[in-house]
Amino acid sequence: MGAAGAGTSSGRRQSAILVPVPAAEPIVDRWRQAHDPVAPAGVPAHITLIVPWLPPEEITDADLEELAASVGEDRAFDFELIDIGWFGRNVLWLEPYPAEGFRSLTNRLADRFATPPWDDEFDEVVPHLTVGHAGDGDELRPVADALRLSLPVKCRAEELWVMVGDGLRWSRLWSTVLS
Repeated sequence: MGAAGAGTSSGRRQSAILVPVPAAEPIVDRWRQAHDPVAPAGVPAHITLIVPWLPPEEITDADLEELAASVGEDRAFDFELIDIGWFGRNVLWLEPYPAEGFRSLTNRLADRFATPPWDDEFDEVVPHLTVGHAGDGDELRPVADALRLSLPVKCRAEELWVMVGDGLRWSRLWSTVLS
């Protein structure tokens, strides 16, 4: 079971704050296109900070200015994608190291906007780059094996994006460069 079709993970209108990871594209894009429904819907390889953020139709210039002020002092940082991870047997992902920069941004932004990551569904924030979703994970095991041969991948967190999805497609609404 690959991606059922392009769209938001939830199939509804939503927004997300993320860090794009262009250095990962050469090794993950073909797998994400086949197994992650947000990839063909327009979302690049990334590490999510907050999803859902604010309802897209309610995002104002003031919200974006507050977001810009919230990260205005943040510096770009280096990290590596070092290992394969799984959420259950259904979600294959790559582990960033060190992960603290992502965790810190997520916690600070969640507090600032009162928007807990993943609707507060999980007890712990686990920074990750999603590669694919599967029914039972067996179909992604060969993908994991292939990706493991390409690790580690040196990356740099240089930008922060707000993306909005309408249930079918995602687009970048706003971005900033970390200093």
